[in-house]
Amino acid sequence: MRDTDLLEAVGGIDNKYIEQAGNAKTRDLRWVPIAVAALSVTILGVIFIPKLLNKDDDVSTTKPTEVTQSLFTEPTGVTAMEMESTGVYVPSIKLPESTESGTAADMIGLVVYKGQIYTQAVDYTGEEAYKIDAIVGEYLGTARGNLDEWSSQDDYADEFASTIYGEIYSVNGYDTSFRICLRAEYEDENGSNLWIQFLDCLNGITITKGSELFEDRLHVREKVAMVQWQSQEDWDYYLGNYQDADIDETLWNEFWDAVDNGDFYYMWNEEDLSPIINDMSHQAHMIITMNDGTKVNVRLIEFEGEGYVGYESFGWYYVKVPKDVFDKMYEACGGTYQ
Repeated sequence: MRDTDLLEAVGGIDNKYIEQAGNAKTRDLRWVPIAVAALSVTILGVIFIPKLLNKDDDVSTTKPTEVTQSLFTEPTGVTAMEMESTGVYVPSIKLPESTESGTAADMIGLVVYKGQIYTQAVDYTGEEAYKIDAIVGEYLGTARGNLDEWSSQDDYADEFASTIYGEIYSVNGYDTSFRICLRAEYEDENGSNLWIQFLDCLNGITITKGSELFEDRLHVREKVAMVQWQSQEDWDYYLGNYQDADIDETLWNEFWDAVDNGDFYYMWNEEDLSPIINDMSHQAHMIITMNDGTKVNVRLIEFEGEGYVGYESFGWYYVKVPKDVFDKMYEACGGTYQ
């Protein structure tokens, strides 16, 4: 499945937004043109925080950075070491009542909507944002930007309480119980610009089969337009270098049949699964461009003779896939076994 029409890289953020975002270096910015400190709290075992890029970085979509955490209750359900899955419960996000330990928790981008907490997923700026602006739907309310690392749990009970500020909208084609977005227009050295931040709700749920995420929420198979891949090194160092994936229809359907029917496992087990984190050579990255212009970043991990497939904005919750099917897709996406 090849397509050379890769969306172009987007520009950077004006220095005045850098100052608002909290003493970050100019070359490290591409996230929020509104004052928001980068956040890290423990949600889903691992939370992803976009690295901020300047206009010279040839990267089309923000790559998340892994941040380990331990502030939340552990999920219930089986781990990847057990033979059969009965589903995993992804706990609702609950922040500590205070920071009396002396270490202030950094925060992730989040918004409270209808009693649920939505956390930052993929964001789009510049040309990419304008291309998907058509799917920004109904105005839902305004995120107040009133939460910080010293907020109490009670502060999270208010509608549109948030760590970011701006207007919140539905996203056409996606259920609001899963996805909403923040849309903001801003000025930079090139004039008017646009930023769209997707916010996904993937906590406070029990999830068992891959189809519950990849089909019911993300609609991967029905909306796919282009598939590319990126090496672990290019992903890790924000180098871009996307390559077209040579995937025929048979492999594509075989792979997603396996993912949709596969069981979810919680992969954050430092004692048994630390090689997943420490050995980055057994990973590949699939970048799926959807027909609505959005992107789904999928991570493929080969570990101890097994194959695991995950959505990068979902932390360390992965679907276990039969190895023969996994290997074919893993190799088509540049995966290695070194």
